Amino acid sequence: MAEKLVSVVMPVYNGRDTVGRALESVFAQTLPAEEIEVVVVDDGSTDGTGALLDELARAHGRLTVIHQANSGGCGAPRNRGLERASGRFVFFLDADDRLGPEALERMTAMAERHDTDIVLGKQVGTGGRRVPKRVFARTIERTHVLDPDCDLFPQMSMASLQLFRRSLIDRAGLRFVEGVLSHEDQLFTAGAYLHARAVSVLADYDCYYWDARADGTSNTQLGGAAPAEVHAIAGRAMALVAEHTEPGEIREKLLYRYLLLEVFVLLEQRYLGSSGEERETILKGCRELTEPWLTPGLLARYQPRHRILAHCLLRHLDAELAEVLRFHRSGQRPGIHLEGGRAYLKYPFFRDAAAAIPDACFETDEPPVFRHDLVGLAWDGDALVVSGRVRFRDVDEGAPVLDLVLEDAAGAGRRVRCEAGPAERTDEGLTVPHTARFLPAECPDGRWSVRVEAALGGHVFGVPVLKPRGMTVPRAALGESGGRWRLVRPLPLPKGERGRLVLAVGAELTPADLRNVEIGFGTGGRLRVAGEPPPVLSPGPPPGMSVLLGHRDGRVVRTPLVIGPDRRRRHAEVPLAGVRSGHWRTLFQIDGIGAATPVRGPEGGGVLGPVTVSALPPRRAHVRLDREPPAVHVALPLAARARRMWRHLAGRFGAVARGGRRTPCACRGARRPSRTGRGPGSRRRCPTASATGPPGRC
Repeated sequence: MAEKLVSVVMPVYNGRDTVGRALESVFAQTLPAEEIEVVVVDDGSTDGTGALLDELARAHGRLTVIHQANSGGCGAPRNRGLERASGRFVFFLDADDRLGPEALERMTAMAERHDTDIVLGKQVGTGGRRVPKRVFARTIERTHVLDPDCDLFPQMSMASLQLFRRSLIDRAGLRFVEGVLSHEDQLFTAGAYLHARAVSVLADYDCYYWDARADGTSNTQLGGAAPAEVHAIAGRAMALVAEHTEPGEIREKLLYRYLLLEVFVLLEQRYLGSSGEERETILKGCRELTEPWLTPGLLARYQPRHRILAHCLLRHLDAELAEVLRFHRSGQRPGIHLEGGRAYLKYPFFRDAAAAIPDACFETDEPPVFRHDLVGLAWDGDALVVSGRVRFRDVDEGAPVLDLVLEDAAGAGRRVRCEAGPAERTDEGLTVPHTARFLPAECPDGRWSVRVEAALGGHVFGVPVLKPRGMTVPRAALGESGGRWRLVRPLPLPKGERGRLVLAVGAELTPADLRNVEIGFGTGGRLRVAGEPPPVLSPGPPPGMSVLLGHRDGRVVRTPLVIGPDRRRRHAEVPLAGVRSGHWRTLFQIDGIGAATPVRGPEGGGVLGPVTVSALPPRRAHVRLDREPPAVHVALPLAARARRMWRHLAGRFGAVARGGRRTPCACRGARRPSRTGRGPGSRRRCPTASATGPPGRC
């Protein structure tokens, strides 16, 4: 018989409800049917699974069914199936799981393409089943667990649910542990990875669907092997790792998983719920694994609570170990003690003289979560006042030193000491209110982001100052530094968004900087403009401010803004008696602060006037408030009337001189039809007409 490409080996015990679906996923593979053989070993099922398998075997010639007495675990039926398998590759499939349609084709192709002995296909948990995720973050064509940069071994499951090259299994003499409810594949998988020439990870296709039984009757769900059996298997696996590695970082990286899962996690999950005799068995097995293998370098890889458990375990501090486990099970977060630039988690017995557990067991390299809440932002007198709260999660003692730090785009910083209020200790941690006052105009021109720094216990924490959603930033203000006025603008954010607080120093004027604008006509036909300019942050004389009327020919009429009684509003009365006729834009300017900016008119729009602004010569003006900026229209009624009369008379006298006939225009050589004007007889002005003579018509 020709060699098959892949053999699928499946152990099954009382799996009548799931085995059919698992086999269908094999029969539906895109790999040609003649390339696949299936070996199912019925491990003494009592629910009719054996009869169902025999019926399926009669319908599918590539299915081989082996019946045997119950062996007490998956190890024995897997070994029997492996003995019958003839494929170049072997894949182990559980009877309550299933394959993706292209799984075998993709995995065998990857093994052949990259000459690897193992292909770990992406596993997906269903029904609440959890599977390792980080290991499938990306596809890896070729690697090895002994490579310094390979993190596969500590991250993966040791389940054998993957593709193995048969020559690897035979060369390493790999077999499963028999007679245990779980962990039977630990030695097989560890040995395969250590003996393999290379390994591939296929992460871009869902190869294996790892299902949780709805009735919770799988061996793993029922609790698995006894602790003594687990420790015996883990001890052999750790010795196998030591055979293939030298003492040092690579060995510690591979051993890390065994002490984590079979010592620390086992203690957390099973110790407190066990009887006195069971507890002794667990402690004995944990010590037998920990004593020979837990080096100082490996101990440093674990979290503080695991280091504390290891210390209690090795020094037979059983009561202290149980208390730490109870604290962890309660779900409480330990407090954090900051001292000398180090952080310690305050688990039970921290600096307890009787227990004498070293500080190094409690030390963490993860500082406490540090947050800042911006509470207030406002101009006050000659300064910007920033108030807020800093929070140190899980810290319950200390008095931090707080600073605001302003940074520009080049990284230059300016530091402002905060006035800290009394610390408040809450269930969340330490909360400290603060206030900082400073004059941003003292900074060079540019954009300055603001962050807060806190020094506590030899640590320095820093986070950006974020504007909360819904908080309105204060308007731009004028500050004076070194004899120069600058506009300082806290930059707003889109409505409803949260983002960094940024100050623009030396900002340009915008129409919004003159607020609450009122426009009308005052005494003598003057144009009255009033509004609130940016606040001035200096007790000295403020800079000059003006209202400008700008004509399109470049002429400008400037009128100073006068401070009103309330010191906030200013007004200007612009004389219109001597201005030339035409359209004038309304502008606002502050001396030394860049160019003038348009005035934003009051809401509502409309038209003001016309109003007579001078008698001789008579001038009239009206204001269009619906324009941006408001437009002032100045007209000379007599001059306009004279021009209209002159055109009328010139037309009549010209017709009489020609005997009542119109002479074609010299510039055109022919009379042209009406194109513009109000009536059908209107004509355009001739471009060759004399500037001093009667207006030509064409």
